[in-house]
Amino acid sequence: MKIMCKTNDGFVISEKDLELRGTGDFFGTMQHGLPEFKIANLFEDMQILKMVQAVAIKILKVDPKLEKKENILLKKLVKDKFMKRIEL
Repeated sequence: MKIMCKTNDGFVISEKDLELRGTGDFFGTMQHGLPEFKIANLFEDMQILKMVQAVAIKILKVDPKLEKKENILLKKLVKDKFMKRIEL
């Protein structure tokens, strides 16, 4: 509540919410729960996650269906992890 009294900036409020409540269920509808990330913390590791996101975007621009030889393993890992959640 303190942060909401100090600002009406949604990004600042959502960052505080993320810090306090955690990441929750990324693909589901839950707003709370244990995150699936085993290595990263969305709040503490935001800079490295943004760098990884940039690399992922770059890969998908060049190979949107991950069909190139160098991306076959990546496609398999994504399918194994998120098979029932996304279409690839």
